[in-house]
Amino acid sequence: MYKFILIWLLLVSQASIATETIRVRGSQSEYDSTHNYYVGLIELAFDKLNKPIRIQFSPYMVQDRALFELQSNRLIDLYWAGTNQQRESELGVVRIPLIKGLLGYRVFTIHQDNEQLFSQIKSLKSLKNTTLCQGQHWPDTDIMLAAGLSVITNVVYENMFKQVYADRCKAFPRGINEAFSEVKIRQQIMPKLMVFDDVILHYRFPMYFFTHKDNSQLINDLKSGLMLAIKDGSFDKYMQTHPTTKHLFPLSKWDNKTILTIDNPFLPKSAQVDDKQLWIELGNKK
Repeated sequence: MYKFILIWLLLVSQASIATETIRVRGSQSEYDSTHNYYVGLIELAFDKLNKPIRIQFSPYMVQDRALFELQSNRLIDLYWAGTNQQRESELGVVRIPLIKGLLGYRVFTIHQDNEQLFSQIKSLKSLKNTTLCQGQHWPDTDIMLAAGLSVITNVVYENMFKQVYADRCKAFPRGINEAFSEVKIRQQIMPKLMVFDDVILHYRFPMYFFTHKDNSQLINDLKSGLMLAIKDGSFDKYMQTHPTTKHLFPLSKWDNKTILTIDNPFLPKSAQVDDKQLWIELGNKK
């Protein structure tokens, strides 16, 4: 009898653990190859805490609208984005770089016809003569403009690939965790799209999880879960095996690339850039 009571109590206890629903944005397009990387990190963090969750996808919205909805505590509970001082002042933030800072290493998505043009770029001065596409509401745009680069913007993610393909801009700088899978998934519709990675543009630029300021439990859970994953090595293992990031390893493959570094004047002072467990450094910067 005692055994059956214990089993019953265990079942009641498990049933009482409510499954938390977390609303996140949907994919930017049917070709958004990196979306499930961040969804997987959410699942990894809560798995480390043994907390059940259900992820619900809201309709896709442009970044500026998504952050407004987040600040208003409507439609979405969590959003991943590059940081700046304004975002961190208006929103709740989990200050753990989701790709360990690799988002700030930018390779160039280009049309094959412009490969020779990019092979001649060896300095920031020569890069400044090249028109780049970038998202209208992305912090990257402000960083690149502050460095004197030539940037044209578009509010729609998919349109920037079309602009490159139509030669309306020479390149769409993308994080090295993004570009290769993005080009691969578009091979059928844009067969002459390619990644040029002999030259890499670099700036300090962590991608964080953002939420409403009042969502302290969600912030604490994500921070605790992700830090557990970092400390036990499962965060690195996730990066090394996920389809959108596994090509980055071994990191030594980037040692002979030309890396052009620019300042990020919008990086909050709270960024823990000296914490080696949170950041990855590549190659020899110039």
